[in-house]
Amino acid sequence: MNSTYEIRTAHESDAAAIADLIYSTSLACCFSVEQPCPDWYASTLKAEPLLKLLRQEKMIWLLAEEGGTVVGVLALLDDNHVKYFFVHQDHQRRGVGKRLWAFALAARMLPPSLSVRSSLFAV
Repeated sequence: MNSTYEIRTAHESDAAAIADLIYSTSLACCFSVEQPCPDWYASTLKAEPLLKLLRQEKMIWLLAEEGGTVVGVLALLDDNHVKYFFVHQDHQRRGVGKRLWAFALAARMLPPSLSVRSSLFAV
């Protein structure tokens, strides 16, 4: 399938779509019936808390969209920490993450050294 993904910076109006993407992807890859998503984590993945992060100058947000739908997100904190890097389950293994990363590299948004806190799934 040849899909066209647009990479762009996020806007405040994207907060709900970003929250939905991160939450649904987290549920699919990080949690199970035996180990459900903790309430404290789920509460951080709502539009209002993410809107506060979108407004912070110390964060850079990139989105991948297909047909106006957010299918990937890359968020950097303090210029050297990957805060969020998620691709919707239906769009994984199609180069979305690579396109987000390449865009950030080309725009010189990534320093030579980064820190990442990640799930085992992502590793």
